[in-house]
Amino acid sequence: MHADELADLLRWCAALSTDPADLGGAVLLAAGQRWSALVDSPADLRELTVKTFLETTQIQDPAVRDGLERVPEELRAIVIAYDQLPKIQRAVLMLSYLEGITNAEIAGIVDRSVTRVRQELDRGLAIIGGDPYAVRAALDIASWHPPAPAEVSRAFRRRSRVRARRRRRVGLVGVAVGTLAAVLVTVSAVHRPYVEPRQPGTWTFSHTVRSIPGWSIRSRTVEREWETTNLRSEPPGDGRCSVAVGASGAAWVRRLPPHQTKIRVGTHSAFYAERVWPNGGGAMLWWEYSDAALVIIECGDVMAPRNVLPKLGSRVALAAEPILLPYRVRSVPQHYAVASVAKGLVSNSTVTRLSRNDYPEGQLHVSIRYPAGLPMYGVNYASSVSRYANGRHAAVCRPFGSSHICVRGELTTPGRINIAEQRGALAVIDRIASNLEIAPSATDLTTWFDARDALPP
Repeated sequence: MHADELADLLRWCAALSTDPADLGGAVLLAAGQRWSALVDSPADLRELTVKTFLETTQIQDPAVRDGLERVPEELRAIVIAYDQLPKIQRAVLMLSYLEGITNAEIAGIVDRSVTRVRQELDRGLAIIGGDPYAVRAALDIASWHPPAPAEVSRAFRRRSRVRARRRRRVGLVGVAVGTLAAVLVTVSAVHRPYVEPRQPGTWTFSHTVRSIPGWSIRSRTVEREWETTNLRSEPPGDGRCSVAVGASGAAWVRRLPPHQTKIRVGTHSAFYAERVWPNGGGAMLWWEYSDAALVIIECGDVMAPRNVLPKLGSRVALAAEPILLPYRVRSVPQHYAVASVAKGLVSNSTVTRLSRNDYPEGQLHVSIRYPAGLPMYGVNYASSVSRYANGRHAAVCRPFGSSHICVRGELTTPGRINIAEQRGALAVIDRIASNLEIAPSATDLTTWFDARDALPP
């Protein structure tokens, strides 16, 4: 293996352990023949590193890490206190503050509930006595001084000899490394963590689909109990796939196919089935990443789906990816709730949908769209706000950059809407529009808002 293949592994080992070379050797031993696949999947390698750290006893456990004198004095006390924490607290602090991943993903890695992860984060931070920014800086600097690859190789050989002697003592000389890996996978599957379902007003199921050669991401949608990424294959292909992550009991989850094949995706088991659609087409790949949450991949018009879907699955990471909006919704009218946010990555459009279910004539939908060109039948009532109506649709638009942010309602009042005579029909739309906080800049995305933070309960 090459030194550059070890870069991420050594950085994580340096952040986690006072003897990073020994931990690196233990991870290489645990990886075995899977190493080449793990190099191409950093999230899986990071998970194996943390699990090995939690499960492995160091042959020698130095009380003080090497290179501590190179850490700035104001951060040195944080590193020393961090090194004295229990392993579980070190792991969750590293994953949260250094890697920046969600509590749900951390729960899946360390085999604890999301509530337990939050508790360990709070306890670890309280014991260290540092603020999150100081902990992030301290761990970042500590990870700048990884062990030399030669030290990791020596630790790997030492641990290999220890394991061989242990096998001989218990009569397991002939047990293959693959069998041990299968046992570890089985144990981890039995002890999957419980990931708490999304509570009303919170947006905790998050995922990222890393770039895939030959595919482009077309849109991403966030709803209360799930998130979906839609992909299309690049010409000359016309395949399309969706990656959905969310609560296993959510309404969006279709009945999983009864006839399935068990396959491997990265370091975990998954299920695969073909001809899952009523018309006899489509393929599906899915797995439980906790007792209450699923990842489901569905594809259509794909050549060799048995090869394509596992490749897509290996590119799914349960980490948050921002969905930026040029506005913040401060509040919504009574009985309304934010139902979904969709981001079209090709057209760079955003659509937020609000709905109420107690409307006398049925469900009422209101959407906030950007970009949204102002129709030619617009009617101005103020210099900064335009209102228009067309049939049963009405909207209030505010200029933003070279376009508009429009709050558009699909109203069910009988007949056409006349703005001059039916001003009450726009009352809800007006109220939503007045509760929008618009970003300062249409071009500087750093001034925009992440959808998960910008949306009210």
